[in-house]
Parts: sequence; structure tokens; C-alpha cells
Amino acid sequence: MTGDTRLGEAGLLARMLPHLATDPRIEVGPGDDAAVVRLPSPRIVVTTDTLVEGHDFLPATTTPSWIGHKAAVQNLADVAAMGARPLALVVALSAPADTPASVFEELTIALGGRAEADGAYVVGGDLGTSDRLTVTVTALGSLEDDQAPVLRSGARPGDVLAIGSPQLGRSAAGLALVLSGRIRVQDGQVLGADGTTLAEEGHGDLVAWHDAPEPDLALGWTVGRGARAMMDLSDGLVRDGTRIARASGVLLDLDADALAPDVSQLADLAAELGEDPWAWVLHGGEEHAMLATFAAGSVPAGFRPIGRVLPADGEKAHGVLLDGAPIEGTGFDHFGDQA
Repeated sequence: MTGDTRLGEAGLLARMLPHLATDPRIEVGPGDDAAVVRLPSPRIVVTTDTLVEGHDFLPATTTPSWIGHKAAVQNLADVAAMGARPLALVVALSAPADTPASVFEELTIALGGRAEADGAYVVGGDLGTSDRLTVTVTALGSLEDDQAPVLRSGARPGDVLAIGSPQLGRSAAGLALVLSGRIRVQDGQVLGADGTTLAEEGHGDLVAWHDAPEPDLALGWTVGRGARAMMDLSDGLVRDGTRIARASGVLLDLDADALAPDVSQLADLAAELGEDPWAWVLHGGEEHAMLATFAAGSVPAGFRPIGRVLPADGEKAHGVLLDGAPIEGTGFDHFGDQA
């Protein structure tokens, strides 16, 4: 990246803020001590999340634009998973003092643009220095007076478990490529480690999906409002499914046949990397698609069935099975190891 690193805070903001759109609901946007947002209802949904360099992304294998995009998606997904419509984002951005101004600008453009695609706007935040690039986003959403939030606790035996994504495991496969040392990213293009264009068909798309996932979040506040239980798929199908199961007091039984096509599409790459494609599908996180349960016969367009909800079992408690059998591994834990 290139750019003047000596602009100071005011100079950086002068480059960043013009890229942010506004809306009649935003009475006071970025540039004052705090934002003023006209609320569409008195019921606000709030969530926050952080991306940290070296933990959540590696600079050589992503871009500022992808970082901004991902920061928006992971927060908008939490709002959508409550069945709420996104409204606004507040962003705290910290970086080393010698970070090129272009990094701040590109990240802002992507973050604001991705938010606007779902009807939300960046309304303010904070800019500071730190020893590594860190992006913290707080997202606000709204629920109408007569709308109940869609919780994790509503799944009932007999429901269908469904996912709002045509393919699972892509983010985990992209992460495996990133960690393999076989790729790097330059100017938004995924290259081989030697700097040549990555020849393998689809491998660049997997890295891009991991770095900047593009799930259909609108499913959450549209047809997903008919779900009995819902959350976004951030830490893996088994780990997040277990959260629904425990909150609802049920078992989730995944259908291996329904997931087999997802596994098949990743099998060649997994063999090449010495990985298990089933692990990517079952435990891969950062997809941010809507994971939901629906009454039998009522799975809406945009979702596809991947399992069923069973009564809790005394021995198996409240967890996730695959064709009735226990599953090895637990998925991603921020304070543990990747399973």
C-alpha cells in the first residue's frame, strides 16, 4: 500500500468520511462528538465484534477492502439473525502510526458500502493508534413494535434444520489455503506464494470468501422471521448448532446426504492439503449465513434443509448429531484451539 502516513487524524478523516453515505434517518453523522439517529421503532438490537490483525486476519493474505467488508458482514449478520433490520454502524479503527492513509480509506469504502447494501449506514466511531490494525464495529438494528426477536431458544422437535447458504465449508477451505503458506493477496488478487496467478480453479474464490464472505443476510429479516430459532453461522455448524440445541432443550440431527454435495465440492482441495472436507463443512466458521429451524413443510426459499430437530436424549443431552451419531470436534473457540 502507498499513501501519506503523516496526515494526522484530521487529514485521515478528511479522506475517509466523504466515502460514507447518509440517509434521512441520520440527523447527525460522522464528524461530531456523537451521532444522532432517528429510530424507526423504540426497539433497538445491538451487537459488537472485533477483527484483530494476526488473530482474525493476516495482512499478506487479505486487503483493507476485504477487512472492512468482513467487519461489516459479521456484525450485520448478528442483527439479521435476530430477525431485525440493520440500521447503523459505529466503527472504532486503530492502527500503527505508520499505516498508509490508503488503508484507512479503502477499509472505510468497503465497510460503508457493504453496510449500505443492507440499508445500514456508518454514523460515527473512533480513530486511534495501536501496535496492530484493529477494527471494532457496533451494529444497531431495529424491530417493529409487533415483531418478536427470533431467538436461539425456539427450536422444537419435528422442526427442520436449514441453512441460508448454497454451500458450506468455503470459509474454512479458504482459511486452510491462507494457513498453508501457498498463497498471498495483492491488489485484491489471490496469487501463488511465488507471485504468479493462482492457477487452480476456484481456489482464489475460496480465499476471497474467507476474507470477505457474502452471505444473503436479508434472509434474516425477511423469510427468516418465520423461523422458530435462528443464529448466524460464525463458529461452525456443530458449535453453533449446539448453541441452538442447548438454548432450545433439543437435539439437532444433521443429514449426511444433504451435506454430501458441500463436502464433494471441497474434496479435491482437501486431499491436496491433507485436510478432511467433512471437518470444513461441520466445523468451519465465518460463513455468517443464517442457521435456522422451521416447522416441517415451511422452509422458505433461500434456505435448504440440512437436518432435523429431535427431542433431547438423556445420554446425548442437547447437542448435534450426524445421522444419529456423535460428531468428533467442536468448532472454533476464541479462547481455545481450532477443532
